[in-house]
Amino acid sequence: MENHFTIGIAGHIDHGKTTLTKKLTNVDTDRLKEEKERGVSIELGFAPLQLPSGMQVGVVDVPGHERFIRQMIAGAAGIDLVILVIAADEGVMPQTREHFDIIRFLGIERGIVALTKKDLVETEWLEMVTEEVREWVEGSFLEGAPILPVSSHTGEGIPELLQTIEANLSTIPERETAEPFRMPIDRVFTIKGAGAVVTGTIYEGQVSEGDIVEVYPLGERVKIRQLNVHHHTVTTAYAGQRAALNLGGIDFKVMERGFALTAPDYFRKTDRLDIRFQMLAHHDFKLKQRTRVRLHIGTSELMAKIIFFDRNELDPGDEVLCQLQLEEEIIAKPGDPFIVRRLSPTTTIGGGQVLSPYGVKRKFGEKTVELLNLLKGGDEWEMLQYVLSENGFATIEEIDFQLAFGMDRLKELLQRYQEANQLEQFNEYVILADTLKEWTDKLKVTLMKYHKDQPMRVGMKKSEMRSKLFPHLTDKLWREYIGWLKSKNIIEETDETMKMRSHKPELPAPLKATVEKIIATLRKEGLAVSTYADLAQKAGIKPNQTNDVKAYLIEQESFVSMGPDFIVDAPTYWEMVNNLQQELPQGTPFSTPQVKDILNVSRKYLIPFLESLDDQGLTKRVENERIWIKTIAPK
Repeated sequence: MENHFTIGIAGHIDHGKTTLTKKLTNVDTDRLKEEKERGVSIELGFAPLQLPSGMQVGVVDVPGHERFIRQMIAGAAGIDLVILVIAADEGVMPQTREHFDIIRFLGIERGIVALTKKDLVETEWLEMVTEEVREWVEGSFLEGAPILPVSSHTGEGIPELLQTIEANLSTIPERETAEPFRMPIDRVFTIKGAGAVVTGTIYEGQVSEGDIVEVYPLGERVKIRQLNVHHHTVTTAYAGQRAALNLGGIDFKVMERGFALTAPDYFRKTDRLDIRFQMLAHHDFKLKQRTRVRLHIGTSELMAKIIFFDRNELDPGDEVLCQLQLEEEIIAKPGDPFIVRRLSPTTTIGGGQVLSPYGVKRKFGEKTVELLNLLKGGDEWEMLQYVLSENGFATIEEIDFQLAFGMDRLKELLQRYQEANQLEQFNEYVILADTLKEWTDKLKVTLMKYHKDQPMRVGMKKSEMRSKLFPHLTDKLWREYIGWLKSKNIIEETDETMKMRSHKPELPAPLKATVEKIIATLRKEGLAVSTYADLAQKAGIKPNQTNDVKAYLIEQESFVSMGPDFIVDAPTYWEMVNNLQQELPQGTPFSTPQVKDILNVSRKYLIPFLESLDDQGLTKRVENERIWIKTIAPK
């Protein structure tokens, strides 16, 4: 696919940015009456540029005056190559420095220095200014970049500049068009008969005529009526291109610079950003904890507070992993660059990149900084670890929201890391392998201790295990985890309990003879048994062991609980159930007297027996009668 690029032209006021843009593109980007009257660019200017090869690229001419830094940042965001304009007769000036700092923080890696007004200076002066600029850019992304003297008046140096632009663009990697569409809006206007029109540089993805896109932060969906790139109507626009989009179904008055168009249902708003931030070294003040600052990100400008986790102030030149607490909601992605400016005086403090767009309130301390360090390198695995590190798990949808890799790319990464045994997937849940091991080790220890303390019991209640170790798991993830444990032959389960696969309930040696006496009595007495409490007392079982012995007998399926007071011989019980089902078939309600006549048992045992049928799920009570809901009794 053909690459698409946008070039930014930046620099100090009156250094000839707009004149150079016009010389390159034949377009006067000062379109406002006030701009023409004052000779000062106030708003962003846009123009198409045709290079010697025939390639067309977009050009953004940004205002140079310090009062219009907001416009400058909005225009510079998303450009691929910067032309830093420095007038040969003046050299590096204050706004040259601020524009340079902003461009550096915006992550723009390629640039050219254009020394304009070459025709106004002598050769020796030009050489001196060239050397001054070369020294000034040392250690930056512009170190070693071409420094080209040009004259927009005579045209001298313009062909060389065009060739250099093309050579630099040829080294830039192709933009990702498969990612979900995102375009921050830098201009909103209306055309009679067309409705709302917005412009911007497409950051990622592509958009076509007829597509439905979402307007942030409004959350409204609109249809793309028409697309325009370089003053030509197109059916599709791609990442890297400057585009004008005619939107249907929305009033242009409700939109403004700083809004964004995106693929529907993909991004979500946030009011906290985890960030990497660097303060400019030339300042003579320290940045204090919770200082209110002006944040520029994409084409948005909003207020925020800076939150440190390992200090209470930041020295000039230092870099820190911290957080921005925003006063408005925005959308962002990991890696998005930003600029932070002081409220008064309005100067650039520094800038950096977003680590996570979905920050949460975090504790002060090194542990939080260690967590943020996982994201600093931008490594995909480290970013995934970060999202999962809060609870050890997340859904694929949650990961997709936070990292915005694109679903196809995310699924590819998850498969790779699962094959490398770095994580596990339980349907839509993703869990770090280390987290899963930690969970399972704790569960094993807990179960083994339970089996040691309660040897007569089949297992521990699942509800008890969950409340003790896994209260943070959703119902679905808890079921998925139990299923995984079973698939690994770690546990076995009943409806209510779980146990280690190797565990078998057994009576402690001192109790065996005593319990055998109870078993013999229960089998002899059939349904007309003594209460279990009486049997246990007569057998000499200690009160603290009574319930455990009862549970042991029932869990062996040799006996059945019949109400709270009785346990009866299982074969006798199920024989009576089978006889009753034959006498009183399914579909016909039956009463207590009917059962009494068939079984010939006293009311003392009849009522507990009937209630046990309800408990077993065999019958359902309807007013004063019952009806079968299962025709075959369990064995």
